[in-house]
Amino acid sequence: MGLKELQDKWNATPDKGILPLSTKTRMWESIEAATIAKRRRKTYQWLAAACMLLLLSVSTYYFLNTPQANANIVVTHTYPGDIRLLRLPDGSRVWVNQNTIIEYPEVFEGNTRNVTLTGEAFFEVARDESKPFIITSGNITTTVLGTSFSVASYKNNSAMVSVHSGKVKVEGKQNKVFLVKGNAAIYRPATNMLQKNTVPVCEPNWKKSLIDIDGLTLQQVIAQLNKVKAFNVEYANDGLKELKIKGILDSRQGFEAMLQTIAFALEVKIEPHGPTTYRISR
Repeated sequence: MGLKELQDKWNATPDKGILPLSTKTRMWESIEAATIAKRRRKTYQWLAAACMLLLLSVSTYYFLNTPQANANIVVTHTYPGDIRLLRLPDGSRVWVNQNTIIEYPEVFEGNTRNVTLTGEAFFEVARDESKPFIITSGNITTTVLGTSFSVASYKNNSAMVSVHSGKVKVEGKQNKVFLVKGNAAIYRPATNMLQKNTVPVCEPNWKKSLIDIDGLTLQQVIAQLNKVKAFNVEYANDGLKELKIKGILDSRQGFEAMLQTIAFALEVKIEPHGPTTYRISR
């Protein structure tokens, strides 16, 4: 692939703000310099790790003009091994698991916030008592005001809604159930009935792949990473602690790669300074 073709593909990447344009531009310039100079393979590996944060946001993102609602619909389709974190127009966050399709309007208008889901997602819904959040997933409808919960509803299979916090109403064809923290509703296609169960309160493991660091300071990001691995940090100066970052970290990169992604995005150096300590400097 020629450099011009590579640049065209890079520019066409629909990153949707996962990283600011300035960071994307620096990434491309670094790739261009490495390509022309034919630097060592190690350089390519480091750049690839830094770019994973940006490329994570590539999605099937397009608008469908729906005359009935007179609104633009955003459709995201994930594929095997592909997990996304979306921010909806109302500020809600949705972690979308692989092999899932989620649809929602570009702007929530009217008296409800409507989302359609085929597959699995974890929702953190922004509270708005005047505008319920409604998820249609196959034969069930889930209604909330503001809470966190997961929905799994693949075609031709049972569906399950489990609540992490708050209160949720789940409706099927024959009945409805109300759920609170620690409850789950399971829909059985054979009976068209919802069954209410008690389940452990925990986030799904696949959700932990993505760490939301958008708008956090460097000090806050380091605190987040300490949940993944215990380590210490020395700052060259206190001002570095307040640097803010935009984006999402993919923990599947590995710990060291996440550190280098942060370093690249903030234009700082993060270097080992002992067995469990890192030094951050300009």
